[in-house]
Amino acid sequence: MMLVPARAPATVVMAIAMALTVLSTAGADERPMSATVLGEENPLLAEGARALEAGHAEDGVRLTLEGLKAPSSSHLLAAAHANLCAGYVLLHRYDEALAHCNTSISIDPENWHAYNNRAAVFSARSLYEEAIADVRSGLKLAPNSAVLQKSLKILYQNQKVQRHRGRSGSNA
Repeated sequence: MMLVPARAPATVVMAIAMALTVLSTAGADERPMSATVLGEENPLLAEGARALEAGHAEDGVRLTLEGLKAPSSSHLLAAAHANLCAGYVLLHRYDEALAHCNTSISIDPENWHAYNNRAAVFSARSLYEEAIADVRSGLKLAPNSAVLQKSLKILYQNQKVQRHRGRSGSNA
């Protein structure tokens, strides 16, 4: 069971947890999001990813936006936009997060991280069907991803809570 601070909606807490999970160290088929931007090709993208991993969303977003000004491969561009999506989720700027997730997916439809991050946006908006569909899309790309499996479990739990609240509210 996930504990939620009294004033924070469960969906927002879950969305933040999902975004952070994507940026954490993971198994071989779950390279951390920063692994896709580390290296000499674009140091600002690497710095932005490290800032996001450290929980410094504002710095991470700023550095990643700066890094996007330099020419990069499509793979790095997709990773950078997925990272921006996660950063904007952490900042509760969901419209901007969604735009960057969509950009990432349009550049690289094989990037399961972007689907997971977009699921966080949908979850924060209580759009659980869309969030679940995105996580399932990610699982088609990375079926052994513990991150995606955990995200799906959390989404189902939050969807159940929302339905329960809906029934309780209609009985009042």
